[in-house]
Amino acid sequence: MRIIFSLLFLVLVTGCGKNPAEEMQSAIDVALTHLSNNDCDDALDVLNEVDNESDNAIYLQVLASAHACKAGFDEISFISTDLTNLNTTSFATIMTSLSKLSLSDETEVDSLGYTSIRTAINVLLDSTADSPSQADRTSKFGTRKAGDMGVQALILNIVNLGKFLNYYGNVDALGAKGAGSGSNTCFIDYLDNRAQAVINPGNLGGACTTFIDGHPDLSFAAANLSAAKRRLCEGLMLVTNTLDILDNIDLSSSGSLSKLEDIATQVGAIKATATAAGLGDLINMTSQSECETHLETQANFDDMEYLYSLIFESGLQ
Repeated sequence: MRIIFSLLFLVLVTGCGKNPAEEMQSAIDVALTHLSNNDCDDALDVLNEVDNESDNAIYLQVLASAHACKAGFDEISFISTDLTNLNTTSFATIMTSLSKLSLSDETEVDSLGYTSIRTAINVLLDSTADSPSQADRTSKFGTRKAGDMGVQALILNIVNLGKFLNYYGNVDALGAKGAGSGSNTCFIDYLDNRAQAVINPGNLGGACTTFIDGHPDLSFAAANLSAAKRRLCEGLMLVTNTLDILDNIDLSSSGSLSKLEDIATQVGAIKATATAAGLGDLINMTSQSECETHLETQANFDDMEYLYSLIFESGLQ
């Protein structure tokens, strides 16, 4: 009899519990409260207590926000301050402006700020089974929810692109490449003859005037090659996913985000240049893992050098 009563009690307790959808909504609500108080870890703890629901767009957005919180990122501040001050006159002014964003200053490789934003981006981009794309997110989540996810991913990509440019470009407070506290004047070493032609005698690399003056954390030395390939792809994916999102959502009617349309125009011209140069595979690639696999072939690695000379060296002077 005691066993029967015990089982009955367990059934009643279980029956009074929340269903998965209710648990998810509760976790989201509590996490948002934590985030409003800047309690990033508490928000992550609550969200990680429920099953990761890759079909719930709101959950994914809040989870991404919790990771970005650990980097000190504030979306409202970014839009009202950094985005407003972005100089979109040309591709070069965009790249320089990005390297000077309020969160761009980086002093160590793979810092907590950088990796936290990267994790937040991946939460949103990896929400579809195929290669990350705004079109796939729209197909899965619908236009409105996918649009919200796209804007969030776009902003986070821009933030980390600023960090990437700042650190590997070794910029100073004015955003001048090669003038920071490091020793490098180029992003990477250039062995590909097409890339060398861009830099010298092409004179399009700005401060990067020699072929072997890349950042040490992007060194192609055997001991660092795997990390270098991963970081090279991270930098490119920040550009390509920005392009993909801007190509597939319309921000022209948004007063606070319309300036991002200017970025689409300038960066779109660079995409056209890269495509015309035979680099369409790379400039249209949005998957980090696909990119890293792609670089296992020497010819593709050479193409990456060429693309870096066109985008990063020519873009950040």
